[in-house]
Amino acid sequence: MALPALPSLPFEKHEGDITKLTAELVKRVNDDNRRIRIIEQRIDRLENSIESIQENTLTQLNDLKLALEKINNKIVSVSEKLANLESEILRLNKELSKTATKRELKQMETFIDLINPITAKFVTKDEVEKMIETVSKNKKA
Repeated sequence: MALPALPSLPFEKHEGDITKLTAELVKRVNDDNRRIRIIEQRIDRLENSIESIQENTLTQLNDLKLALEKINNKIVSVSEKLANLESEILRLNKELSKTATKRELKQMETFIDLINPITAKFVTKDEVEKMIETVSKNKKA
């Protein structure tokens, strides 16, 4: 018995087309690989950039925390000093309320001047009588 003839394979007819098709597929795969590589490189650069930004942000946050702590400490210090000043002012006000006023001092000075024998000019009885006689003689004359 004779073997039947094998039908021709579809690839055999288009052998030149298969080569072109294969070359085109290889070219497209290579282009796609190149594009994927470029995209991967961009993603790597973006990831590095994001990581750098995150590190900078964390550093700045830590610096900001330290600065805020310093400011807070200064505010607490100023607040304590202000409280001390307020208490000192209250103490001084209490002390001032116990002291004499300028008017009171002037009154005391006047009283002291009146009764001070060194600066006051007292007149004796004899001197007054002589002055009265002198004045009356001047009036008669």
